[in-house]
Amino acid sequence: MTVARPTDNGGGKEAGRIIYLDNAATTYPKPPQVFAEMQHFMEHVGGNPGRSGHRLSVEAGRIIYETREALARLFNASDSSRIILTCNCTEAINIALKGILRHGDHVVATSMEHNSVMRPLRQLVQLGVIDLSVVSCESDGSLNPATIRAVLHDNTRLIAISHASNVTGTILPIEEVTRIAHQHGALVLVDAAQTAGCLPIDLTNSDIDLLAFSGHKGLFGPQGTGGLFIRDGIEEQMQPLKCGGTGSRSEREYQPEFLPDKFESGTPNTVGIAGLRAGVQFVLNIGVSQIRKKELELTE
Repeated sequence: MTVARPTDNGGGKEAGRIIYLDNAATTYPKPPQVFAEMQHFMEHVGGNPGRSGHRLSVEAGRIIYETREALARLFNASDSSRIILTCNCTEAINIALKGILRHGDHVVATSMEHNSVMRPLRQLVQLGVIDLSVVSCESDGSLNPATIRAVLHDNTRLIAISHASNVTGTILPIEEVTRIAHQHGALVLVDAAQTAGCLPIDLTNSDIDLLAFSGHKGLFGPQGTGGLFIRDGIEEQMQPLKCGGTGSRSEREYQPEFLPDKFESGTPNTVGIAGLRAGVQFVLNIGVSQIRKKELELTE
């Protein structure tokens, strides 16, 4: 989205106009319906989803369910319960990495990875949990998939790869890397922070195991939203990043094993999720292909 907006110098006076192109950091301004849905939630709903049986709690739960369903439509995911709602893409990546990796595992990442991927991986290396290989991309940010194959070990558990770089915009060869990984028995985590809502993502007809995404960039939701898709069967190999109240099976002191509750402990950011629902619907109404076309036009 490209708009001219008045800016404020902190003193309440208009200081000029800005053409905003920093959508790799966050989209701005958000569609008006995002504000409207968040305000409606704060004024007329406000309940804690899944924690009570009254109307406001039930309505809050419906908002979360509909957001998950909208995301499933956008990503062509057959089961919306496999979309875990998080506070950002960084949390989603940490849930994936720290949930699936075990002592002695080997991980492959590329030189184009964001610190949201590299810092958790470096932490796991420092703790002596994993070994890490980082393959170099070309000067333009492109990746030769053969470099991935060359560093695979018998104990390679996971390949972490960005769908597109936030620095160069280069789109990486996800399908080929996924094919190489699965031939070797490894899993793939795709960081789609920069591509969710901007490039087509088809989770039914791809073999992506884990897909982390931001809610406040290409999905036009508010900051404080994101998510993680977990392919069928992968959740059984994962431990939750945090445990606690989920609003389900409250008579049990053990963390639920079913999705999405296994990875969604604590009161959710329902007002943010309400805004995310509106943002995703905005993307669905326009169409990812049209958004992509507009972005390409801006680069000419």
